[in-house]
Formats: sequence, C-alpha cells, structure tokens
Amino acid sequence: METTRSTPETPRSDTGTARSPAVVATLSALLLLAASIAGQIAAGADYPTVPPGLVIPLVAAALLVWRTNRGTTGLALGIGLFIGTGAILTPNTGDHLSSGDTALIASTAAELVALATLVIAGAAATLARKGARH
Repeated sequence: METTRSTPETPRSDTGTARSPAVVATLSALLLLAASIAGQIAAGADYPTVPPGLVIPLVAAALLVWRTNRGTTGLALGIGLFIGTGAILTPNTGDHLSSGDTALIASTAAELVALATLVIAGAAATLARKGARH
C-alpha cells in the first residue's frame, strides 16, 4: 500500500482546519451551556421568552466555528465569566440545586460544569492564540 506524503512539491488535499484541544473544549462548553439552559427551561425554570443564556452561547459558538482567532476565543472566555458571575450572584442557581427536581438539578449542575470548563478552556485557547495571528 502506497502512502502519500506532503512535500513542497505535492499540495495537501486536506483543506480542513484543525482546532486545538482548547478551542474544541471551548466550543463544547458553549454548546453544553446552551443545552443546560434548554434543560432548565424544559424542567420548568423561569426564563425570559428569548433566554439570553441560551442565545448568547450559541452565537458565540457559531462565531468560533466561523472564525477561530484570539477575538472569538476571548469572547467565549468573557461570556463564561459574565454568565458564570450571574449564576453565582443570583439566588436562582441555589434554588435550582435545592429544588428536589432531578431534571432541574442535573441541568443546573451541567451549567456549572459548562461554565467552569468554558472559563478554563477559553483562557487556554485565548492565551495559546496570543502568538498566532489569524
């Protein structure tokens, strides 16, 4: 079986964009955050008609997929910090966790995991992109 190697004379046929593990984790955390908010809504949590906690991570995920650069990874980090601060400062998170409703507890716990992952992975992705110019 013959294998093909990429050399300066032979162009590569794979034109996909490889994403670093930190970017993949950031993207996954954004999607988990949106899914956890949807889970809370399905469990009966009180949210606005257009929940910003659902829409904002989806928009950020789309931007991150479209253009992975320091700006979009920094935006994801900022969203994690912003929504995470809100989750900590409002009584809703504690109310959800002590509600006794399994679906609400699970979706809120997933939200907290997503937020922690988003902050850590977003910081790693943003710092890793410091030297990269895209």
